[in-house]
Amino acid sequence: MKSTKKIYSILIIFSCLCLIALPQVMAFEPLKGDLSDFDPNNQKFPTSGDTIKVAIWDVFTGPNAFVGQSYWALLGFVVHDINSQGGILVDGKKKLIQIIKADTQGSPAPGKSAAEKAILQDKVVMFQGVAGSHVSKAGQQVAETLKKAIYLNFAAFSDELMDLPDWNRYVFRVNGTSSTCGKSLAYFYAKRPEKKFYILGQDYLWGHSFNAAFKKALKEIRPDAQIVGEVYHPVFTKDFAPYMEKIKASGAEVIVTGAWGADNENIVKQSRQLGLKYPLNPERYIPICSPFIDDTRPLEVIGGPAGVGIVVCTDIYLDRSRPAMKKMGEIWTNLWKNWKAPYNTELYRWNHSGWLRNQHASYWYFKVIEKAGSTDPEKVIAAWEGDVFEFPDLKAWMRPDDHQCIMERPVAEMEFPNTWDQPNNAQSGPPIWIEAKNCMPTFDPKLKGRVTGQELPDFWK
Repeated sequence: MKSTKKIYSILIIFSCLCLIALPQVMAFEPLKGDLSDFDPNNQKFPTSGDTIKVAIWDVFTGPNAFVGQSYWALLGFVVHDINSQGGILVDGKKKLIQIIKADTQGSPAPGKSAAEKAILQDKVVMFQGVAGSHVSKAGQQVAETLKKAIYLNFAAFSDELMDLPDWNRYVFRVNGTSSTCGKSLAYFYAKRPEKKFYILGQDYLWGHSFNAAFKKALKEIRPDAQIVGEVYHPVFTKDFAPYMEKIKASGAEVIVTGAWGADNENIVKQSRQLGLKYPLNPERYIPICSPFIDDTRPLEVIGGPAGVGIVVCTDIYLDRSRPAMKKMGEIWTNLWKNWKAPYNTELYRWNHSGWLRNQHASYWYFKVIEKAGSTDPEKVIAAWEGDVFEFPDLKAWMRPDDHQCIMERPVAEMEFPNTWDQPNNAQSGPPIWIEAKNCMPTFDPKLKGRVTGQELPDFWK
């Protein structure tokens, strides 16, 4: 008997020693990998084998092809970081990540086909995008129909996307919304001298949704403010002169647009070319407000002084007073110094606002599949609902009932000279962070209570 007990004791000790000696599967940590050789033009992810396949599902052709091009670089940075740490343990194996391009061409029909191909032929487990809420609806439908991949929305903002009947379990939205942007902008103007606002919106779902949210919040927060004009223009309008004449005649002190891409460029450039001044200080040009207004290309064209006072109400701000954000920005911009076209322009010098938003979303997804231990959509859904992600120096909560990201939102005013090593354009000054409870996304009553009924976590109440 004593001999048997001794043998058991030896076996237990031996087993423990073996477990200690076995290599431990380490979780990845953002920015802990070897990013020294990351180059968006020469990415090193695997293109075959048993990989975690994910897709950039966005515009790679036409006038807004830079959108897909930029998203490719941003996801590539995250993938390079994680792969250099050995990848992620999912489905019982440590796997590296592979990226696939899926071109939406900026329209729902080709977008639907591209998403289906990415899932059924390329076997992606997640596809992310997309510029345009009308395109996002197509992706959401594909995700629900096939039930084989998660759709990670980090760029379509319209409120109704996450309401029934468009909402479904396979969609997670990590970016801001019409309401979060509109509300945060209204809070920014709560105590400022400007009272007269002119709305110049893109004439489709997002344009109407963003400006409706802004108007509603402004009425509640700043009842003495006035909407002195409101007009909507076709997407990709080239001549904004007629609109600018109406704005000038209205006496507006601020233009609220929400425009992105080519429309944003033309509004910025033509407002300055046509001499729209700021009534409260005629030596300056009229402020323009949008979540996408910090695009350096039109800002370089108009010159630094002409960009002063422009306001960006975005999702995430590269706030260099926060250590992790500062580190991330410095890594990116130091790498940028050695990149070649098309990534060697000022547009890519910093992974600022929208760029950082995309990286934040990607890191979060990969952390979730690591937590789930699987790429199976059902397991990912269970792991992501109610999850809290605290990088980079930013706490984000995934509202479990409708899969929308809840967090504080920044608003920043352009300044020149700036602190971003950009001598040819204005750029964002220090942001004002609007508390999460004051810039919440909408919540479809039919979804509230689907999981927990919790609209805001206790740590933000």
